[in-house]
Order: sequence, then structure tokens, then C-alpha cells
Amino acid sequence: MLFLVFATFLMIPTLTNAQSPIDKVFDKYSGQDGFTTVNISKELFQMMMQIGQGDVKDTNMVEIKKMMDQLTGLKVLTFSFDSTKIVKAVTVYNEFAGVFPASQYKELMTVNEGRQNIKFMTKQDTGGKITEMVMLMKDKHEVAVLSLTGNIDLSTVSKLSKGMNIKGMEGLNKLNKHNH
Repeated sequence: MLFLVFATFLMIPTLTNAQSPIDKVFDKYSGQDGFTTVNISKELFQMMMQIGQGDVKDTNMVEIKKMMDQLTGLKVLTFSFDSTKIVKAVTVYNEFAGVFPASQYKELMTVNEGRQNIKFMTKQDTGGKITEMVMLMKDKHEVAVLSLTGNIDLSTVSKLSKGMNIKGMEGLNKLNKHNH
């Protein structure tokens, strides 16, 4: 028993300082030239749900509200570049891709269209529920990583992404077409 208490005590700093992979690159590049960061908290999702309270008969709105209630956060990190920063863009993309270990994140889908490459990955809990969805995107002028956390339903995320107009997320519509 004493060993269990001691082991738990030793784990507390690890648990309280635990960062998700996107947090590490988010913190590293936040505020640097060429980088844009967006962090949407659970509280903002809840506020957005309250704004749309009037249209309870709209089934799409009901689904989106249900999904938003399950979300805990959305982080987006983009690096915009020109032809003089291509080498840095490749390095940044490889760093973004490298922070999501294949042992924890399973590739869901890849979309290659022209010079644009989009990869969707998911992380699941032990019960098989999706707890994080990651989108990696690169094209000729921008690289980006997006992390959506919470209890995630992919079909509802696709509907939400249409309304939020997030570059790259239109690839989820292709996933829905294959599933139906």
C-alpha cells in the first residue's frame, strides 16, 4: 500500500505537466514570424452552442450542438511561406508529422490533390472511441497541423467543418462519401 501511495505521488508531476504532441509544437512556434496559431477552448464551443439555441428544429444544428458539447479543444498551427523558405517549410512539416507517433495515432485517410497533401489521423482511447483527430496539411504556400480533442464523431465533424470553413477539412467530405 505504501508503495502504491509513493508511486502515485511520483506520477503527479508527470500527469499535471502532460502535454499533447501539438502543444509542444504550438508552444515552440507561437508568436514566430510566418506562423499563425488558433486555440479554441471548450468554453468557446459552449458559447457557440448557446448562440444557436433558437433553431432547435434544425436537425443539423442539433447534431452540431451535440458534437460541440463533446469537444474539449481545437488547436490550429500554420506556417505560411514563399519560395525563399521552402527548406524551412519542409523541416516544419516533418516536425509536425513527427510529433504524432504511429503507435498512438492511426492514419485515417490521405488526400493528395495537385500540390496539396492532407493526412487525417485519429487517436483512440482503450474503448475505441476517438479522443483526438489530427489533420496535417501541406501545399505550395502553407503547412498546417490541426488537433481536435474530445469525444469525436467523424460524420458530425465533417458537417461542423463546412460551417467553420477550415482549409483542408473538406477532405472529410470525401471520407463520408466512401462510408455511405
